[in-house]
Amino acid sequence: MLRSFKACGARGEVYIAEADGVPEYSGTITSEKRLVAVKFLCHDATLKEREEFERDVRILAALSSPYLARVLGACRTPPLAVVLEYLELGDLNCLIGKSYQVKISDFGTDNEAYACDYHKAEGRIPLPLRWAAWESVLRGEYSTRSDVWAYAVTLHELFTLCRRRPYDHLTDTENLSHLQAAASEELFECIARPAGCPRDLYELMLACWRRDDLQRPSFGDIHLFLQRRSLDYGT
Repeated sequence: MLRSFKACGARGEVYIAEADGVPEYSGTITSEKRLVAVKFLCHDATLKEREEFERDVRILAALSSPYLARVLGACRTPPLAVVLEYLELGDLNCLIGKSYQVKISDFGTDNEAYACDYHKAEGRIPLPLRWAAWESVLRGEYSTRSDVWAYAVTLHELFTLCRRRPYDHLTDTENLSHLQAAASEELFECIARPAGCPRDLYELMLACWRRDDLQRPSFGDIHLFLQRRSLDYGT
């Protein structure tokens, strides 16, 4: 049963529905109705966009984690759609359930409220320009090292209580030029240290924004750093 909620964005529409027979992680079938998200691809999508949609569904379906919104089903004939887990609260970037259970979803580009945060380069899918590493925006290259770049931007947002967009003093065009400067080894201005952010944590962010992705810390390095820091707070 489709409910009234609907979000429209760059790649399609998302409806919230109630579904029976949703499988648990253990494989058992739940007896109660659950909220699910039904994500439809735009009816006027190009062949490339349809192929990318199907590829994304295959990738998501292969992943299984209690921290990810699971793929529950898909429709491969028009209209193309995928059914995913949904929780009661959230703004379509992160979903929050009972006992503050958090799941990550990929609905951001399908919410018109966040359309201004995504930049679509010619022939490429929309990208969160202010969060993405330069090589992802300019070369279409993705890795855990480019994810580290985006993680540092998100970490920076936490210290501003998400009240300011990253590089809010730059337009999208200026921000794109800014990333091009990083690619050509010209002057690259990192986001300034926010109020209340410890200097060593900001230095970690700066390391995550290094031009050479191989010089950026790994997530293992970041996790170790944060663990040590939490121990310092506990003593």
